[in-house]
Amino acid sequence: MELLFKAVQAEIDRELQRAEVKFGPKNNSPHESYAVIKEELEEAMNDAVEAAAHLEEYWDAVKTDDRDEQNSILFDLKRIAALAACEMIQVAAMAQKALNGYEKQKNYAATGTGR
Repeated sequence: MELLFKAVQAEIDRELQRAEVKFGPKNNSPHESYAVIKEELEEAMNDAVEAAAHLEEYWDAVKTDDRDEQNSILFDLKRIAALAACEMIQVAAMAQKALNGYEKQKNYAATGTGR
């Protein structure tokens, strides 16, 4: 698990770098950070709910010994779980971006105003 955690940490860093290139190195405010993190977390939670539903479908296929259906469901479950993991990596990256500070803080330090 330690190696996996380190690999995930590295992917979080790469995701943060991609987001900084696309959207800038800092958010404007804690409000913006909250909104961005909330959106990513909601997407991850939606994927988790979908994965749970697939697990129930898998159990039904196990009980009926339908191997083709089991394989189909497992393929989908694997994909959905990977998507949820990606969303959680984005949550972690956006949390780090928020920890890095805000543009308005930078502006306040330079000008004495939040503008």
